[in-house]
Amino acid sequence: MFMFSLQTKKSMAKALLTKNSPFYIQFYISKYCHLKCKMCNIVEANADVTPFKKEHIEKIADNLVKIGAGVILLTGGEPFLRPDIDEIVRVFKSKNLDVRMQTAGLIEQKAKIEKCVENGARDINISLDSLDENLSDYINGVKGSWKKAIQSISLVSKTFPKKDSVCALGCVLSNYNIDEIEAVLEFATKIGWWLSLVPVHINEEDYPLNFRGYDKYFKIPESKFFQLKALIERLKKKKRAGFNLFDSDDYLDSIYHFITTGHPNWRHKGVCDTPNLYFVILPDGRFAPCCDYRFDEDIYVYDEDFPEIYKSKGFRKKIKAIAKKCPGCNFGSFPEMTLSARSFSTIKERILLQSKAKKAGLRPLQEKAVLEIIANIKGKYEIYHKKNYSKFRDKKVCIKN
Repeated sequence: MFMFSLQTKKSMAKALLTKNSPFYIQFYISKYCHLKCKMCNIVEANADVTPFKKEHIEKIADNLVKIGAGVILLTGGEPFLRPDIDEIVRVFKSKNLDVRMQTAGLIEQKAKIEKCVENGARDINISLDSLDENLSDYINGVKGSWKKAIQSISLVSKTFPKKDSVCALGCVLSNYNIDEIEAVLEFATKIGWWLSLVPVHINEEDYPLNFRGYDKYFKIPESKFFQLKALIERLKKKKRAGFNLFDSDDYLDSIYHFITTGHPNWRHKGVCDTPNLYFVILPDGRFAPCCDYRFDEDIYVYDEDFPEIYKSKGFRKKIKAIAKKCPGCNFGSFPEMTLSARSFSTIKERILLQSKAKKAGLRPLQEKAVLEIIANIKGKYEIYHKKNYSKFRDKKVCIKN
């Protein structure tokens, strides 16, 4: 928290006091992605969207400041496929908004990553679901994607400032990698990064939601619920022992509840805090209550009257109606924001974790060194020594035994 701008600190303080300050906003700046991840449907969901124009960036930033925004997550698709991402970072930082970037590891955009750092970016999350190359490429749907993620980790470790940077690995917890989570956490800790988990979200095809995939083999079966419970408890202990896990205890408990019941337990009175504490901006600049749902009116964040609309009671009432009908998610960002605003233990933990992340410092690592660290860690975990670990049957079931 201490590394945040004054703008963000004010937004967060107001959120704690009033539960009505949008201190975390997800901005889907790109509709495109170079991967075909089997548990994600966001590219298909946004196929009909026309990307917003570069000249709208300044107005979007101004309007976000007017409504009291704090942290802006630049995501996608793949945000580094947006050619002006460095300019987006520059404009947002110039308005004292804090920027967090997500990427699947698009090493081809090395120059853009470096320019974003030059423009003030200090916070990045790179997707990494496995330390096994074949399994990771299978999950991502593109051969060679794991290697690009590793190369990107090396690049970021050498490009971002050693101090005052927060670099994390984003990992989707699923049936395919439940045995690997502790190894990925050890890897993140070893290189001075952090691990952030999201439980896999798989949906029924007759009730599509924008961000969720349909591959049921990703779902953790009931036979593994005991294993999942034990994993969550070990992760909590490892965090207290010094491992770099970015998730709060309350959020980790919510992961278990979501996977075992299909519904979240973190929402206040069964409803999330959109748009009061957070919301989404679609690739065309339109407001959306979250990544799964769209609003039935075309309200663009760059419009002159957006701040007035956002603060109006009628608008809030319509969004709450959508939120009340939602079956709920556990995607990470929104649950942690609600928990931070409504749970003293969570906000205390978030402040301590943010402070630790700031002080920890990055280790500049060559790609070869990163691969050696991974090889050493894999040597310690039995799962990587099982025959045919990353091979698959025709029905896409991972063979782990």
